[in-house]
Amino acid sequence: MGIKSTGMHHLALCTKDMEETVRFWSGVMGCPIVTTLHLPPVDPFAGLTWGDLADKKHYFFDIGNGDRVAFFDLKDETPETKDKGFAHHVALGVESEGALLEAKKHLESKGVEVSDVIDHLFCKSIYFRDPNGVFLEYSVYTGNWTFETPFLQDPNPVPSARELFGDRYDKELRHFTAGHVDTYDASRSGA
Repeated sequence: MGIKSTGMHHLALCTKDMEETVRFWSGVMGCPIVTTLHLPPVDPFAGLTWGDLADKKHYFFDIGNGDRVAFFDLKDETPETKDKGFAHHVALGVESEGALLEAKKHLESKGVEVSDVIDHLFCKSIYFRDPNGVFLEYSVYTGNWTFETPFLQDPNPVPSARELFGDRYDKELRHFTAGHVDTYDASRSGA
């Protein structure tokens, strides 16, 4: 029996300009930002993927039905995309952390090399590749992240992201230290 997916968790794409991306996806497409991340100074995905993701922004937009489109801000490292498109990875959702662990066991039983469970705080994930080398992920959200209840972690968001949230950005901002300690104070946001 295969793995029961809840559908698309997110499609991770690359951008050269996160400011322009936020203005397009939120302003033109009408897809609200639900997560802003600033990855740590040491690549959290070292050995799992190509390139160095250290110190990069990673923003998620709600495209409907719980699905997300996410972008890594790779600046000049972003491959040319005109008429080609460029994805970083595809993430499929699962219903629970237990289902995530079952997916890991299932893949490993089929001879697939799978990462340990990685706790991103806003979600938990495992990573692996298909036979074509396509970078894949199974993931489960740790909360119901929406524009109204966002997961904001980038302490220096691009101006358009700060504009969209206004004063809420600083009130909702989560702070992390080594070892993924969340120093977020829910009382600040009125939650």
